[in-house]
Amino acid sequence: MASPTPPKKRSRLGLFLPFVLLFLAIGAWSAWWHVARGRIDQAVDTWIAEQEARGAAFTYAGRHMGGYPFRFELVFDAPAYEGRPGGASWEGSRAEFVMQAWNLTHMIGRMPGHHVITGADGIRNSVDFDGHAAFSLSWNKAGLNRFGFQSGEAQALLAGQIYNLSNLSLNLAPRPESPDDLMVAIQWDKLALDAAPVAAPYLGTELGPSRLIGEVRGFFPAYEASGREINRVWPVMLETGGEVEVAQLLLDWGPLDLGAQANLTLANGRSNGALKVRIENADELKQAMIDSGYWGQQEQIVFGALEAASRDDGFLTLPVKDDTVFVGPVPLGKLPGSRP
Repeated sequence: MASPTPPKKRSRLGLFLPFVLLFLAIGAWSAWWHVARGRIDQAVDTWIAEQEARGAAFTYAGRHMGGYPFRFELVFDAPAYEGRPGGASWEGSRAEFVMQAWNLTHMIGRMPGHHVITGADGIRNSVDFDGHAAFSLSWNKAGLNRFGFQSGEAQALLAGQIYNLSNLSLNLAPRPESPDDLMVAIQWDKLALDAAPVAAPYLGTELGPSRLIGEVRGFFPAYEASGREINRVWPVMLETGGEVEVAQLLLDWGPLDLGAQANLTLANGRSNGALKVRIENADELKQAMIDSGYWGQQEQIVFGALEAASRDDGFLTLPVKDDTVFVGPVPLGKLPGSRP
């Protein structure tokens, strides 16, 4: 009778292999994370050197990179940017930038605390953000894909005026089928001023929920031609050409409930086109104007035309000719940014 075959020992490779593969994956991921971190640091250093070559400077009291293993968190303590001679500057309390490790074309930033912006004219402005304020920036090989900003509760001192802002939302993006054009959407829950406008004190100091949706055609070529200085884009567009469309403006300002649209063509140093406006709760606005003593002949003419046109969801069309806005034959004034 044959002797029984001794049982084979079971291999323990199957027991340890998943752990070996896991450790290899962790090692490979860790190596990649540290390589990517080095490249991000190098890119930041390159950008700082480019600013210095242009005559600008970016400085900070501290710089930290963390976020391992699933994201990259770059933090600057007391960052400051000094523009080229004659340019603007900025000083902040803290700046935080975060990218997910699997998506290096999308960045989320936070800048809590106090910030000071000094314009080229030497005038200092400031803004304070709470911990909820954040921005989101995404891009591709062609450039900007989308920019978004949420203010949370913020206070700003601009040109000597104090503004308290609740839940501002700003979204900017190039139109996919026309990348030269910029789409804009802005809204807020509340905006408080420290003083009512001198020309219309009956409006008061508080703006309620408001919204603007529009588009600037030809924005990006004008932005490049202006040297990437946003305050020069409008003058450049007046010379090189462009269009501005406001698809929807809803403004809640004291007794004024305004709706508006606009289509403007910019060319040869002038803007031409039309504004369309309408009001809700006309009686409330009228009484506020009367009570404040702003009920002269011109105000009555404009209000009467606007009230009548606003019935049945209508709009009053205000032609814009060579930067001047008209109600019929009566000129109301020039558009902001117009030439003298």
